[in-house]
Amino acid sequence: MTDHRPLLSRRSFAGLVALAPLFAASGAVAAPASLRGSVSYRERIALPPGATVTVRLIDVSLADAPSQTIAETTIRPRGQVPVPFVLRYDDRDIRGRRSYALSAEIRDRDRLLFTTTRRYSVLTGGRDDTDLVLERVGAGPGRPEPEAGIDGRWLVQEIRGERIRGRRQATLEITREGRVSGNAGCNGIGGEVKISRNRVDFGRMISTQMACAPDIMRQERQFIEALEGARSFRLEPRRGTLELIDGRGRPAMRLRRA
Repeated sequence: MTDHRPLLSRRSFAGLVALAPLFAASGAVAAPASLRGSVSYRERIALPPGATVTVRLIDVSLADAPSQTIAETTIRPRGQVPVPFVLRYDDRDIRGRRSYALSAEIRDRDRLLFTTTRRYSVLTGGRDDTDLVLERVGAGPGRPEPEAGIDGRWLVQEIRGERIRGRRQATLEITREGRVSGNAGCNGIGGEVKISRNRVDFGRMISTQMACAPDIMRQERQFIEALEGARSFRLEPRRGTLELIDGRGRPAMRLRRA
């Protein structure tokens, strides 16, 4: 009786050789990467119970456009600062000629307590700067706490009752210093806002001048007009929603916290 086991072994070996390029190609698929570091602040005060720490990897390549979030993680610290973090991201999202940084904030529910105020460059800027030292919001003599907590990054849901169009998410960012940036689908916008209680004054907005699809251009005009026409706001902290109201008491824009 003929023993076919050596023949099968040779066939199996040939099959493995044929599949080797496929294994090599699959090995080229990028695996998730990570950044490790810590979040701290200089003040000798304890974190309140229930505080959260959020760390984001952002694309800061364009000075006249809002930063784009590549990855983020939110931590509920078990102790006090420094709070260690591991931020995972897909390295296929990283481009060699672009600039990236880490940002972080500490919140007590919807109240911003600490935030980064300088750039912490990573990935393409040489040594990774991952030990983040945050500044206290409202710290310093004569420096008030942020009004009503509308600072932060918002996702635009509606403008004048119309749902947002386009593939790119429309955003609005408000800093505690009153700087404003955003994007309504194509061009970036920027400006300043004055906040007093529930009153707002965005002033005149500026924008980049790229040519876009007609419907997106119309949306951008509405976006800017809604901001410039806003006179007050309605904030729902538990729901994470913000509504900008015009001078006639009509909703100009609806947003939710990112």
